[in-house]
Amino acid sequence: MLKRFFDPATIYARRVQSCLDEARMAALEHENAAEHHMALAKMYRHRVARLEAELAPEDRQASLVAQPAAPMPHIAALKKHKETGQRQPAYLAQGAAG
Repeated sequence: MLKRFFDPATIYARRVQSCLDEARMAALEHENAAEHHMALAKMYRHRVARLEAELAPEDRQASLVAQPAAPMPHIAALKKHKETGQRQPAYLAQGAAG
């Protein structure tokens, strides 16, 4: 009975499971933060384009279009290897409403 609680393999397995859960939670938090920062970056790009349009002479205002300076990076959710008998955590897909 006590061996089940004090067995080094069991203790190690519990610790590994705990670390795995923490890593999944950190990945989810960082994915949420990345979505937030991408939304802020998009907003600021539009703001820059709008402010540049206000500062531009009248003849250039018609041809000014908001274009990002660099392509936007793609944010992908981390995937867990499929194991038998365990559910996959629900990650928010890129572009989906939160």
